[in-house]
Amino acid sequence: MLEQVLSYDLSLFSLILLVILYVITKIKKDVISFSSRLFHWIIIVNIIGLIAEVASWIFDLRPGFLNYLLSYTSNILVFLMAPIIIGLWASYLDYKLFSNKKRIYNRYFYMFPAFITLIILLFNIRYPLYFSIDSQTNVYTSGGLLPLQYVFVYSIYLYIIILVIQNRKNKDSTTINSIILFLLFPLIGSTVQLFFRDLLFTWSSLAISLMVVYIFMETTSGSLDYLTKLYTRKILETYIKSLIEDRKDFYVVMIDLDRFKEVNDLFGHSIGDKVLIEFAKLIKDFDNDYQMFASRLGGDEFLLVLQHELEDIPKKLVDEVNQKISLHPYISKFKFLSFSAGYVKYDHKMNLDDLLLAVDQKMYEKKVMRKFNQKHTYDSDY
Repeated sequence: MLEQVLSYDLSLFSLILLVILYVITKIKKDVISFSSRLFHWIIIVNIIGLIAEVASWIFDLRPGFLNYLLSYTSNILVFLMAPIIIGLWASYLDYKLFSNKKRIYNRYFYMFPAFITLIILLFNIRYPLYFSIDSQTNVYTSGGLLPLQYVFVYSIYLYIIILVIQNRKNKDSTTINSIILFLLFPLIGSTVQLFFRDLLFTWSSLAISLMVVYIFMETTSGSLDYLTKLYTRKILETYIKSLIEDRKDFYVVMIDLDRFKEVNDLFGHSIGDKVLIEFAKLIKDFDNDYQMFASRLGGDEFLLVLQHELEDIPKKLVDEVNQKISLHPYISKFKFLSFSAGYVKYDHKMNLDDLLLAVDQKMYEKKVMRKFNQKHTYDSDY
């Protein structure tokens, strides 16, 4: 048995690779979006498919009821996982192209092949439509409807290829190239296995394509601002869109450092960078207490997302940030430096642009009010 298992070294290597990939994606602290959840399910189904495919060969031709039961079950899983994973692929790539969660739910036909396959497999128990296994010898025999499985899989596959070609100009080249590679590896693997059935390439090639996607489309190595190590605006927008799609309640807080330009003008940009770095660290100190998502919009502007419903939470955060700045061993050296902050609770009628515009206006109102109060104070001194 051990020698037979070791003969499937490519499948075992792919299985180990997928398990590691799944663990990495779960333990990383990056944003969990709709696409990443789909990606997790693709990994899970791929793992099941790999195990089932190897098992279907291990127990093949081995007499005995237990071997028969395991062989039959593993073959059912192989047939069922194929249309499920192609449906998940289609949903994942569709979302990468259009970033529309509702659109995916409306395209439930991506999973039609899986539902039809499940029905056929239920009938297959009595009528050998896809396959049959002799209960005495455990000999596998293909059924008359087996080509239908390929029709299901390749029809969805072809649809996605056409969708990518039609919308290739709407996405950056990195995304499109990653999608093409994602489609290319399993296409080559399934084609090879179609002509050489003893070579188990299909599910292993899927594992390779998942690694390609993770490297180019799911990793967030480029999601952090190079200076402050807060999230970039691009990742911020992805995160907020995910909250909006899930109809979550949250606040956004925009912070702008007042008179920051004077730091650069008087002390140089290296000192200005140091101020931004220290301010970002100060903000991140509140992460655990406020379940906060912190990002740098650009320059000296920051935006925080708080998943809270209580109205006093944003004000409390702003007050605490203000207190920490006054006590900060580095930032407090710049007596003229302060910040203006505005916050808005997400209204479910808003889209992303409406939300960012609203909080920007709130922040600007606070900035104007601060300048007025400061001028009024200076005038009263005379």
